[in-house]
Amino acid sequence: MANKSVYQDFDADALTYFGLEKDTIYGVLSSSGVVDKVLCTQDQTTYEKLQTILTVPTEDGITFRTKKKAFILPKCNVSQDRLKAALREHNITVTNDYTLADLIIGHEDISTYRLENAENIPSTIMMNKIWNYETTKGRNTATHPKEIAIANSGLEVLLTPKLTESVRYYDLDIENSLYDEWMLTGMAINLAYLIDTTSVSVIDPETVLYSSANKTVLDEQLLSDLQVQLNSHGDDKALALKIIPTIDYKQNYHLLWQFAQNCSNITYANNRDKDLQYWLSESNFVSFERKSAQSMILWLEENGNLCKTTFRYLEPMVRKEISINNRDLYTFKVAVKKEYQKYMKNDL
Repeated sequence: MANKSVYQDFDADALTYFGLEKDTIYGVLSSSGVVDKVLCTQDQTTYEKLQTILTVPTEDGITFRTKKKAFILPKCNVSQDRLKAALREHNITVTNDYTLADLIIGHEDISTYRLENAENIPSTIMMNKIWNYETTKGRNTATHPKEIAIANSGLEVLLTPKLTESVRYYDLDIENSLYDEWMLTGMAINLAYLIDTTSVSVIDPETVLYSSANKTVLDEQLLSDLQVQLNSHGDDKALALKIIPTIDYKQNYHLLWQFAQNCSNITYANNRDKDLQYWLSESNFVSFERKSAQSMILWLEENGNLCKTTFRYLEPMVRKEISINNRDLYTFKVAVKKEYQKYMKNDL
């Protein structure tokens, strides 16, 4: 039975399958003084293959509904409660043991851009590029518990502030320098092996959430209510911040644009609310906030989302911004371009 930690014992079959059996396993020191294991390799191709296996969806919004148990990869930017609720609609439960899952909720945040210059290694990343690290085995004469743990592990351990804040750097024996390496945890290798050799499949959080029936359509009444609630305090504002992540951001783009224009302060409302931050990112809220009515029309057209309702909501605002000079000598006639006139007519 596997636990939720990214630090798992390496499956020998998985290492052989990906050709990593000859690469070196190092230690990573935790804040509590435990030494966990990671594998470091210079094989960027295999690293990227594993990353693709873990993050690229192989299920769509329909096919995933036949699955029974899902495992959510660590550091997901959607809350577990929200994903659990969306999966429950399709009778899919969430497990903390990836060996029991037939569906993996994959995402890009399983790694950071790169870790460098001996900075601490987060305990939730599954894989990462590392640059400019050193290793130590500790000393036989060590007295500090962390250094004793390193010596007892029998591993070369990546040197980070979790050790050097307790033991002076120049008291340590340095073994190796690691430049431009690719670090993999047991969970990353074992789970990629499981996906690549069985029927376990991958889906992204966005597809799961968008398949939920519990989406809210933003209409003019809801927009008005949210504006009032967000300008209040206490329970009303808290309720609005919980409603926003449920809003369907693929409908009524004109009202989403208006919402962004009127309530831009919600981008600072609660940085700890993963669901709110995820919605703000996926909905292009910040981008809409910065667009004029005209640039919004052009963006919608470019992305194939311009419709009559949206155009007729935004176009009058654009028209108000028209500026004409030299009225003493000339008359002017303004008309919507021919290619946009189809949005001005009501359907019969």
